[in-house]
Amino acid sequence: MMRWFGTRWVLILTLLFGSTLFFLIPASALFAAVDPDKGAARTGWNEGVDYLAAMLASGGTSFDIQKVSGLLDFVVSAKGGDANLDPGKRENATGAYFFSDIKAPLSKVVKYAYNPKIPAYVTLPSVVRFGGWQVKPTGPFDNLWERVGDVKDPLIIRGVEYEEITPDQTTGAYYRYDMDRFMVLLNHRGKDFFLSVTRQKKPSTVGRKGVIIGPDTDWNYFYSGQKGLSKAGLGWVSSYMYDAFSVTILFEPGTSKAQTRYVTFKWLRAGWGGMNMVKRENIVEGCKRFALGFKRILESTQLPEAERLIDMYAGIISLSDQELIMRLQPIGKALKKLYRTDPALSHGNFQEMIESGRYLGGMSREERENLLMSEYVKLAIGKTSFLDRLP
Repeated sequence: MMRWFGTRWVLILTLLFGSTLFFLIPASALFAAVDPDKGAARTGWNEGVDYLAAMLASGGTSFDIQKVSGLLDFVVSAKGGDANLDPGKRENATGAYFFSDIKAPLSKVVKYAYNPKIPAYVTLPSVVRFGGWQVKPTGPFDNLWERVGDVKDPLIIRGVEYEEITPDQTTGAYYRYDMDRFMVLLNHRGKDFFLSVTRQKKPSTVGRKGVIIGPDTDWNYFYSGQKGLSKAGLGWVSSYMYDAFSVTILFEPGTSKAQTRYVTFKWLRAGWGGMNMVKRENIVEGCKRFALGFKRILESTQLPEAERLIDMYAGIISLSDQELIMRLQPIGKALKKLYRTDPALSHGNFQEMIESGRYLGGMSREERENLLMSEYVKLAIGKTSFLDRLP
């Protein structure tokens, strides 16, 4: 308990609330990607994926559980955890299959990761910079986690989101795009399942140069706003995410309700000049990156209660522009030290952006809110943040 009053908590209290004190309420298991097997049978799961894709596009309000029974039976079976599955291509997009186990009950995962009052990047710090709803969800979304364990008829939620991702580990590029999302909570053979289906609506914005500062597991990133790739020799490339489609399934594999399994089928088409440069291993690595961050947040014993995160976020968005900029000043100081020593920030233009104050000064209101909230979450669970790098 005494560590709460150390340097890190002085920093976070000053950063977020000045002299207003508050108390937080404290609240790596398996992840795997199967190797490709071109001969793997698709009949067990493919009909369900096709049906979910059709439901996403149709806007239908009724749901036929029988259409996804093969898919759900597959993911709970030994084959879903151990089979060598290559989902193949879908509309010229590269496919991959992945699963991860999280030490948290399904209701908790839904409460944190699918809560309209908690930004998605809070539980997805390694892959999502920020995002939100362009079209607010329809259906029983506000307290969906309360329905886990008491599902009778399928509960359907729909919406349209925008999302900007963190810099890619290989190219450094980051993108923004819109996507339709279809979610359903249902019970099949006595087990609750939460399904989330997304489809990118159109090609993303052009890729922009980003930087991963230090280890990627620290979730510290730099966003230049400049078109191109950060990878040497490819700064001129205009790249895009052309299309992405995913089916995610969450369920409790055992009877103890202490663990949730995350399963995803994902197809991605991205590159430049209209060419798809994505390989299956690229998607797998991205899924591993997602899982490590997702698990680190949800399995943390220091994770604040969801209500505390909601209050924190509400407090941040209520700050005036001047107050928000003031709270970010320690991060600006840390960046000015970092660019002198971190090779990822050695690009001359990046250094000038930081030194002149154009980097933080040029951020949008949403980008500043995201940065402040992200730093709060990192500090709350004991992660290395920009503030740990202060002179």
